[in-house]
Amino acid sequence: MVHRILAFIALALIICCNTVSAQSGDSFLVKGNIFGIIKTSTKTDTLALISANVYWINTDRGTVSNEDGSFQINSENISDRRLIFSYVGFEKDTINIPGENSTKLNIFLNEHLTGDEVTITAEQPPKLRISSVPINTETITQAGLEQLACCDLSESFENTASVDVEQTDAVSGSKRIKMLGLAGFYTQILVEKKPIMRGLISPFALEYIPGFWIESIDISKGTSSVQTGYESLTGQINVELKKPEREDTKTFNAYQSTVGKSEMVMTLGKDINPKLTTMFLGYGSHNNKKWDNNGDSFIDMPLVSTVNLMNRWKYTGNKIRSQFGVKYIHDERNAGQRGFDYDNPKVSDTVYGSHNLVDRYEFYAKSGMMLDEYGNSIGLILSGFKHNQKTFRGIKTYSGDEESFYSNLIVKYSPFNFQEFTAGLSYLYDRRDENYLGNSFLSSEKVPGVFLEYMNQVHDNMTFIAGFRYDDHNMFGPLYTPRFHLKYYGEKAEMRLSLGKGYRKPNIFMDNPSVLGSSRELVISEKLDAEEAWNAGIQLIRHFNFGETRPLSFIADFYRTEFQNQVVVDLDRNTSNVLLYNLDGESYSNSAQFELNTKLTRGLSAVAAYRINDVKTTFNGVLSEVPLNKKHKGLLVLSYTMPNEQWLFDLTTQFNGKSRLPNTRMNPQEYQADTFSPRYVMMFFQAKRRFEGFEVYAGIENLTGFMQDNPIIAWNDPFGQYFDSSLIWGPTMGRRFYFGLRIR
Repeated sequence: MVHRILAFIALALIICCNTVSAQSGDSFLVKGNIFGIIKTSTKTDTLALISANVYWINTDRGTVSNEDGSFQINSENISDRRLIFSYVGFEKDTINIPGENSTKLNIFLNEHLTGDEVTITAEQPPKLRISSVPINTETITQAGLEQLACCDLSESFENTASVDVEQTDAVSGSKRIKMLGLAGFYTQILVEKKPIMRGLISPFALEYIPGFWIESIDISKGTSSVQTGYESLTGQINVELKKPEREDTKTFNAYQSTVGKSEMVMTLGKDINPKLTTMFLGYGSHNNKKWDNNGDSFIDMPLVSTVNLMNRWKYTGNKIRSQFGVKYIHDERNAGQRGFDYDNPKVSDTVYGSHNLVDRYEFYAKSGMMLDEYGNSIGLILSGFKHNQKTFRGIKTYSGDEESFYSNLIVKYSPFNFQEFTAGLSYLYDRRDENYLGNSFLSSEKVPGVFLEYMNQVHDNMTFIAGFRYDDHNMFGPLYTPRFHLKYYGEKAEMRLSLGKGYRKPNIFMDNPSVLGSSRELVISEKLDAEEAWNAGIQLIRHFNFGETRPLSFIADFYRTEFQNQVVVDLDRNTSNVLLYNLDGESYSNSAQFELNTKLTRGLSAVAAYRINDVKTTFNGVLSEVPLNKKHKGLLVLSYTMPNEQWLFDLTTQFNGKSRLPNTRMNPQEYQADTFSPRYVMMFFQAKRRFEGFEVYAGIENLTGFMQDNPIIAWNDPFGQYFDSSLIWGPTMGRRFYFGLRIR
């Protein structure tokens, strides 16, 4: 398997080196630091700004500042060399970069005192492509998040082609993402570089991060840096939350949909003193409407009551920066047939009910010290959580308790401007005690690890990162994780290559919604090994300019994920079982994506994308398409801002291709599903009106009103042997209207 991936990388490198011009022209690397100026009645202080936006005017090419406020960005193929620097709560600045004599900058942004942030958000592009790093990364900015309802993280990816969000069953409403055609548990999801989105939280993890809390989302395809662990097989998603130093006034968001979902979100930041800041974040969600639009006796969306509270602190000294935070989640969800007693949920064998109760506690601590003026530093990340969950679906019962602790010590050393070494030690402890139908499933992970990563800017138009980590897993033994990334660019194009390996421990129940969402019995035919895969990818970007104000970017990428071992979920062999066994044969995913970004006219931008996924696994000795996986997807996003920048309109259109459905031919005819799902189109529209200090918005989700027919097989016999609510390939809710208010 490995030799095929290496041959692919070698061939891609040969082709691309002949495609990308080696002439860098007059391009150069712009570096610098961004600081915020904080004025009080007695003195003036400066603060390094983390995750500040830096981008070339009228383009989506940019970057964000690091923990110490530093940034770097390439100027290749930029005709208008004006850099925009923006940071919420501070006045934006635009700097003209005439040539290499301006490549080292210190940017100071003044605090924005009027509360009017229209200018900042109007010019901020919905997405930024991080041009300065070899890893293929795009950032969804706050402006991009606000193009959709974005009540939570699960609704933040509808206008990007790289990530799909799918509903896993028609009863509980749980969701998960897909990247490169593979389930979301192969993608590492981090919150500010902390791996706390793994384990029992997985089915509802995306809904536990409110969209109004999110500052930006970084999406990286392929294996990522070895600094964050070995679990990134297909990609990495890192969520940056709002920072205490950025929000010094109250912010508030209220949301209401016509299907009964109500949400309220708030943040409150306060400066304790010039070096210490804190922030309180609160979120509440409630839905009590029992809709049954298709008449199958099951409510279309669960009744949800969620409380999510977080408090975070930050200390900023001359050389030391520290953060600390705690979080609490209480989430209760009831679903099932309309006759179920939702006020007193309990297991019944006459009326089908679903109940899920979660209590979760999290903490994190981060501290870093600058060792000298050259950027050498040492940092420590600590995080942990305790998760308690009780669930039943019909007569199936499940409970889970999980405790986890994570630490990561990172040392960065840069002997020269063009080289950087990063080394570190990590430790993961994870204990899970699960109970399914009275049977106990206990596991305990203890994983010490060590890693080393080297970055070198070989010359002005080539940078590479080579990394390796070793982890000693108490259940699976030694894990060796090599990873390599290369960026090469010329005057009119850029290219990225990546190659790496990843592992993960399978999670029987959270990975497989069909276990709880159907009458199928769980059958584990052998001891399940760690999942292991190689991932190789290539990205090509070509930049064009039509006049001075109409930039256009064409992006193409291809990634192959090839498993050396995988836990196969076989739903085809028998409709009464969920069979789990180790891979015996081939399993791979080929994913190709093409994207075009441009500004059509002043205020009107467009993104068009098309993606093809070829995903196959060996089931019972036969290489077949993975079920419930859309092979084709198209995307068109149109955004228009009126000249006065007070009205904004966004329209997102998705084309979803057909997918193979699991074999149900052994069922009686009335309980059989089709062989393939149909193609369908979904649309999302939103209009927003800005005022000084606040804005109102309204929109429509699933504008076409398309819904999956009969999402629940054998709904009229929920305790029979053919009941299955997990074969979901399309939306289970129709057209939905919403409106809301944001106060800043």
